[in-house]
Amino acid sequence: MAKFIADDVDSAIGKRIQQRRKEMNLTAENLAEQIGVSQQQFSRYERGTTKINVSHLVRIAVILNTPISWFFADSCADNLNFSPTQYPVPLAQDELKQRMDYLWQQLNKEQKRYLILFLDNMMK
Repeated sequence: MAKFIADDVDSAIGKRIQQRRKEMNLTAENLAEQIGVSQQQFSRYERGTTKINVSHLVRIAVILNTPISWFFADSCADNLNFSPTQYPVPLAQDELKQRMDYLWQQLNKEQKRYLILFLDNMMK
């Protein structure tokens, strides 16, 4: 059986998985258990040292309530050397709204107030 060598695309996808997992306050061990792989294997996925199984990526997208396309947003040739904070949210309008709706539901009243104040200040 041929061994697939990980490359920059795998690294970019792994960084996206890690970023979203941390946003959701999930441990690597917890997410690994939910998708049915060892913590060591999951760590290799996040580091981009192993190509991720497509069915595992689909499960991760479902668990993290994230469109699967979001994991590939930084995988095009022009964006392979991205910083995880450079594009912290999806760029497509429908994905942005979906993500904002999800995050809004997670905020308490005070956090919502601070977010609105922050946005108001950004618009000045």
